[in-house]
Amino acid sequence: MRILRPLSRLRWRAVYGVWLVLLVIMALAALYLVLRSETVQRARFEQSHIRQAEAATVGDRLVQRWMAGPAALQQEVRYLATLLDARVTALTVQGQVIADSQPGAPAQSELGLSTEVRAALTGSTAAATRLGPGGREHFFSVAVPINRAGTPLGALHFAFPLQELETGLRQTRSIVFLVCLGVALLSIWLVLGYAEVEARALRRMTRVIERITEGDLDARILSLASGELGVLARALNRMADKLQIQMKKRARAKNRLDTVLHVMTDGVLILNRAGEVKLINPAAARLLHTTEARALDRSFVHAARDHRVAEVWTRCQESGEEETAAIEISPTQFMRVVVTPYFKRAGRGYLVMIQDLTQLRRLQTIRQDFISNISHELRTPLASLRALAETLRDSALDDPPAAHRFLDRMEVEVDALTQMVEELLELSRIESGQVPLRLNPILPSAAILPAVERLRPQIERGQQALIVDVPRELPLVLIDAERIQQVVTNLLHNAIKFTPPGGQVTVSARLAPNLQGDMVQVVVEDTGIGIAPAELTRIFERFYKADRSRAVGGTGLGLAISKHVIQAHGGTIWAESVEGEGSRFCFTLPVAEPLPGLDAASAAPATPAPFA
Repeated sequence: MRILRPLSRLRWRAVYGVWLVLLVIMALAALYLVLRSETVQRARFEQSHIRQAEAATVGDRLVQRWMAGPAALQQEVRYLATLLDARVTALTVQGQVIADSQPGAPAQSELGLSTEVRAALTGSTAAATRLGPGGREHFFSVAVPINRAGTPLGALHFAFPLQELETGLRQTRSIVFLVCLGVALLSIWLVLGYAEVEARALRRMTRVIERITEGDLDARILSLASGELGVLARALNRMADKLQIQMKKRARAKNRLDTVLHVMTDGVLILNRAGEVKLINPAAARLLHTTEARALDRSFVHAARDHRVAEVWTRCQESGEEETAAIEISPTQFMRVVVTPYFKRAGRGYLVMIQDLTQLRRLQTIRQDFISNISHELRTPLASLRALAETLRDSALDDPPAAHRFLDRMEVEVDALTQMVEELLELSRIESGQVPLRLNPILPSAAILPAVERLRPQIERGQQALIVDVPRELPLVLIDAERIQQVVTNLLHNAIKFTPPGGQVTVSARLAPNLQGDMVQVVVEDTGIGIAPAELTRIFERFYKADRSRAVGGTGLGLAISKHVIQAHGGTIWAESVEGEGSRFCFTLPVAEPLPGLDAASAAPATPAPFA
């Protein structure tokens, strides 16, 4: 604890840091100087002894003693060893030792295989640092070639001891480390004294800063000192003055912002980098059907409770840029969600804005649908009426039979326009919920077969085969029978219209128990010309016709009406088709009450079979 207590003080932390830096610098400097001096001394040692070895082999004396025989060569080798303070060995061209200055020492049997000796036997001087016999002592090995009139006689090997070099290196290391240690200690003493002086002033500043952080914005540092600490004290006083002014401005701005967020109709949420809600205004709570208490400090996913809304924030996380999406939360609610990262950096947090565009979307959809659909569908009958009227006025008035034909044709066009307007009004009433359904439990066959029988004569005129597979054992369905007959009539009429003579039209019903509860699935299938895949997803739109070149009459509203009728019953309608092979329209109806003891394995599969 006595060691840790001074570490908690600023001056000691600063001093220890400087000490550590100085020690590291001094250690590195010492290491560098030692390595450098060792390299220089070793290089000098090696060059000096190589020159000595080469100088010892210059002249005719050594060659004469070599030629005189082993005894004379042995004397010359001992003389050179005494002169150079080294072990000297003479070797033949084959690498065999023929004279040694230390005949009593262990023989150098492997000497002829060393790198420097082999280099000397090939005619060049070589050197290396090696271990002596037994690996107990170091020596510097130099091998010099011996030649006579250009003819190699062998090599002379010198083994210089390294004790002198190692003694010099140890002395150099000691001197360098002592000097560096002295410099480090002196520097540390100077730093300690300076740190103590500076720490007193810093302690006074710290006390004032703590008062400011505790809310006393009137606290100031009374310091007339010069130098950097004096500049720092005056800067802190100026900072405190500006902070006091900014805090007052911020308080006023926060009050204004809180007022704006509270009264604005757009929802606003502020998220941190982890996606937790840190602020939510009343409009956002209302649009997300939550409360401030349930949303704050919870994840945005938990507050939104809609994967499409949360997905906008996820995309913003991944891209780091603003992301926008228009989302239909329900048939009665349409929202626009904008997620923006703070300062274009998603790591700081996110701003989420939610705008309620339900009313605007509804009005825009009504306007677009009315303009596009009416203008498109009324163009053909109106053009036909205009042409008939002009023809009747120009020439047909004088021809009563022709005039009657034109009037009959005009009556047909007027009837078509009247039917279109009536169906459009009916569709609008169904969409707006103004047409109540008269729901009653009834057998599916009671709603399907009357529509089939009504169109059977038309099927027979078209020379088409009709197959009806609607078992009477199916459970009761809770439906408006008149509306379901209208749906079956629309689907069956389309199947007849687009199936060529010799084709087949099938009407069937089956139990689909796991399709969003117990449901009965009705299928109207034909072997006609089919529907292109690109148009299959749009055939339930108002006034849309899959292939206008083959659309023989019709208003284009039948499938749209059928879709809304089925949806009003809580069912689903869809279409499957392979172009050139036929189409298959399916819809589901809710069972009036669950069947007791129904074996799901014996019923039809829950999902509709693909069209083939």
